[in-house]
Amino acid sequence: MKVVPLASRYPVRSCAAGALWALAAALAYAAGAARADDTTAISRAETMLFLTPHLEQVKPPKRLHYEFRKSGSLEKGFTETLDVDISTGSDGKRKIAMRSFSSTGQRQSPEFESTETNPALLFYLNREISEMQRLTRGSPFHFAKQIRIALAESAKIKDVDIHFDGQTLRAQQITISPYQSDPYHDRYPDQRLTAKQYTFTVCDAVPGELYEVRGLVPAPSGSPGDEPVIDETLRLSSAGAAK
Repeated sequence: MKVVPLASRYPVRSCAAGALWALAAALAYAAGAARADDTTAISRAETMLFLTPHLEQVKPPKRLHYEFRKSGSLEKGFTETLDVDISTGSDGKRKIAMRSFSSTGQRQSPEFESTETNPALLFYLNREISEMQRLTRGSPFHFAKQIRIALAESAKIKDVDIHFDGQTLRAQQITISPYQSDPYHDRYPDQRLTAKQYTFTVCDAVPGELYEVRGLVPAPSGSPGDEPVIDETLRLSSAGAAK
């Protein structure tokens, strides 16, 4: 995987998503920016997720179609879709627009330009930070920090096989459990959230490289056969010409 400098950031052209979206974007490049005055090496997990040009091989016009599914015993589940459209503007610069569709209608996310990292990852992080704030009444900045620390210090990476577009492909899976070491996790109204883990699956053979992000709070029994408390998955389902 090719690595790009942190100076290549995400210029946001709309304020509609507000502070939480900006916070999720900040998490994406905090990996290097926060290390400017120390000697800590940027981790492999941070590099794979935030410093790799995921969209470099995607030739516009292109649409990356993701499906988001939420299930589990905590709350009623639902599904929605996310389209990431990559196009070329009249100025010759690459434009990236995102739209999510659910039973409540269409939502437009900020438009980006000149970025190579897949913004579907920001979509997931933005939602996740917001959800943890909602479920615990804690600070979104705190949860963003816990995720960043886990990616920097305790991420586990392994090779896995994925199935996409009729092919079996080799991918890398990053797993973190950011709240187990949270010094304030005893304040969570629901202590089961402490066990939440995230897996990020990336594959340089699929368009956009980000194949799946999953947030899982396992069943208290610990049995994989029992229904989890929360299971939230964003997965690439297809890639084709943008309409």
